[in-house]
Amino acid sequence: MTHRRMASIGAFVMLALSTGWLISHLERVPVTYREAPQAEARRNPYLALERFTARMGGQLTRRPDARIIDRLPAGGTLFLDRQRAHRLPPERLHRLLAWVEDGGYLIAVAERPGVADPLLDHFGVRHLEPPPEAPRERQHVLEVTPPGALRPLRVDARWPGLEAGGRQPDWSTGERTEGGGKQILHFNLGRGHLTIASELDSQWSNQRIGAMDHAELYWTLLSAHDRSPQPQVLLLSRLQMPTLFDWLLENAGAACIAAATLLVLWLWRIVPRFGSVQPEMPPARRELREHLAAVARYLWRSGALATLLVPTREHFRSRLALRQPGIAACSTTLQVSALAARSGLPAARIAAALDGRVETPHAFTDALRTLRDLERQL
Repeated sequence: MTHRRMASIGAFVMLALSTGWLISHLERVPVTYREAPQAEARRNPYLALERFTARMGGQLTRRPDARIIDRLPAGGTLFLDRQRAHRLPPERLHRLLAWVEDGGYLIAVAERPGVADPLLDHFGVRHLEPPPEAPRERQHVLEVTPPGALRPLRVDARWPGLEAGGRQPDWSTGERTEGGGKQILHFNLGRGHLTIASELDSQWSNQRIGAMDHAELYWTLLSAHDRSPQPQVLLLSRLQMPTLFDWLLENAGAACIAAATLLVLWLWRIVPRFGSVQPEMPPARRELREHLAAVARYLWRSGALATLLVPTREHFRSRLALRQPGIAACSTTLQVSALAARSGLPAARIAAALDGRVETPHAFTDALRTLRDLERQL
């Protein structure tokens, strides 16, 4: 056996021993790392809460339409997000509270300080600002102990606490050290329950549901107050009002259909029909007298009577020069006298027709009539 073959066998044995040692001493373990939010997580800030609810045996449905409040199913849980001031008119708020009194469970996120909140105003709940002498550094972590919790739960707390006004809550938790106030206020309404809490939208969002005890707080509240066999949660987030078209169809459907039908019929009546092109009629040839008549009508409407009388006077003088050149050669005064003696017409009328000013339609027609009569006499 050559020296080279001995070296190859020794290297192979060492590789086999090293591989066996690595297999026996190394262990495969899972590694968890966070990825950037994907499209679905960016679109739905409560996607993690929805999957957590399904994993625990419940069901969470997210809706953005505020009109669902008007037809909530009996029982179950409604999680009402912020930005609802203009979506809760008095009549809708009354129907919502009636649903709670009938056995529903409402979890409402308190609006930010300074933002109108009809639900909080109805119960006299307000944000409690810390006094000026309180330390500026607020407590960012609170311990809350809702009914059913086996231990105090740690949650985020960055907003001012809540304080009940006229009606006192049946229980509250999460007291702050600076300025007082509570994190959670709970009211029993008839056969149902209402929980008003601060910052739930942040605590139960995709970014914070897994931090501290936020998920445990969520499930503890559901387990204590949701009467369904399996928690059924309806989440109203990013509430939107129906568009004008949807509102019209819902409230004035018959009128909209009638208006659309009339519009279609009107368009059918006025829109040109498509078919074979008809031959165009040859343009009618106008006569000269029609053009002259149109010019005369325009001058008559414009008040240019003297302009219309000029060609008539010139025509009469040319006829006079042909028939009576002796009279035509005389002055205007002698012409008037001669024509008056020959025709029997008044001299003043003849003078006005030959050289007078024409300012009215009556004077114009009288001058034309006089010149016609004189031409006939010639």
